[in-house]
Amino acid sequence: MNSNNQRRDVIAIMFAILAVLAVGSPASAYSVYRGVVANPLRHVIWDEKNFGVSGATPNLSFFHNADDAAARAALSTFQCIVKIDLGNIVPPPASGHHSLIGNAGVAVGAFTVDQPRAFPWQIDFDNNPAGHWSIARGAISNGNNNAASRVAAAGMANLVFVNNPNIAVINGNTIGCSR
Repeated sequence: MNSNNQRRDVIAIMFAILAVLAVGSPASAYSVYRGVVANPLRHVIWDEKNFGVSGATPNLSFFHNADDAAARAALSTFQCIVKIDLGNIVPPPASGHHSLIGNAGVAVGAFTVDQPRAFPWQIDFDNNPAGHWSIARGAISNGNNNAASRVAAAGMANLVFVNNPNIAVINGNTIGCSR
């Protein structure tokens, strides 16, 4: 067998392996969503009311939906929606799966008095209720729920305003939502 035939056979085998890996790995972009209120100009209001940290185990909640249309249907009372792409995750993830939001190169942008924690923040999947993901208060701030809510709002705003490709504002029940 000459070297051209061997090279062709190696290339064919490599393509076959890649095809099998692609079929055997159904991971795809996986997003979580949070409904928010906008001002009359349809800009998200980046405040503690839209990013409230609460609960028995205080956290900031997000929900997975199959796509943007499903998120709009599930969050139909909200004017705008903050969408975070968590990367390639094989659905459904196991309870306890986690991803990171933000990176150390982006400032959270919150007041020191609110005791902000630096990015990245860990978001955890607990599926309770169905599709629920959360960022624990302790990942956001060393302060109380109100402080963590203000930090969450500032941090999410900074990620959107630095044009982080994994975080976007999409329309909810209002057309023309923007950051």
